[in-house]
Amino acid sequence: MLEKLQRRDRVALIAGAVAVGVFLVVQFGVFPLLDRLPQAPGDIPGKELTLRRYQRLIRESALEQGKLTAARQRLTSLQSGLLESPSASLANAEWQRLVRELADSQGIELGSSESLRTQDLGSGYSLVLGRVQLRCRLDQLVPFLVTLANSPKLLSVTRLRIWALQGDPQKRLNIELTVGAPMLTAKLKEGTQGPKP
Repeated sequence: MLEKLQRRDRVALIAGAVAVGVFLVVQFGVFPLLDRLPQAPGDIPGKELTLRRYQRLIRESALEQGKLTAARQRLTSLQSGLLESPSASLANAEWQRLVRELADSQGIELGSSESLRTQDLGSGYSLVLGRVQLRCRLDQLVPFLVTLANSPKLLSVTRLRIWALQGDPQKRLNIELTVGAPMLTAKLKEGTQGPKP
């Protein structure tokens, strides 16, 4: 059959067969022998160093995951102190109700309260600011401010003005407070519990 082929085709066929034979010998004979030979001494420390790096990265990823979980839990805990109202107008009513309840619990006469503005704090949070006027004695004011600071909702006094009432037999003071209460504005836009961490 080879005799029927031209000389050039026979040479190409023989060369192809030799190439396949050499490939099979190298693939299944030489490479497995090279794999069984001992590694050069310089390769082992490099591989050991790479292995240690990977082990350290795995340990650190577990640690970072734990830190992320703790940070998310802390964020959820802190956000429980925010106003719960879904809009600025309802948030204004909510902080006024909170301040009125705190004043009543201390036996303080609440004169008036008014909404001032809603200030954007960035990152999906806003600060609802309002002014409150009170009449009380100094010994009532301090416990009221402590109660305000320890309220389950985050309330902050950003401005305090005090002046005496002339001729008041109870020695009451006129007090004007600017009170701020944070709220979550991202909830309205995203429909989530807060900004993405």
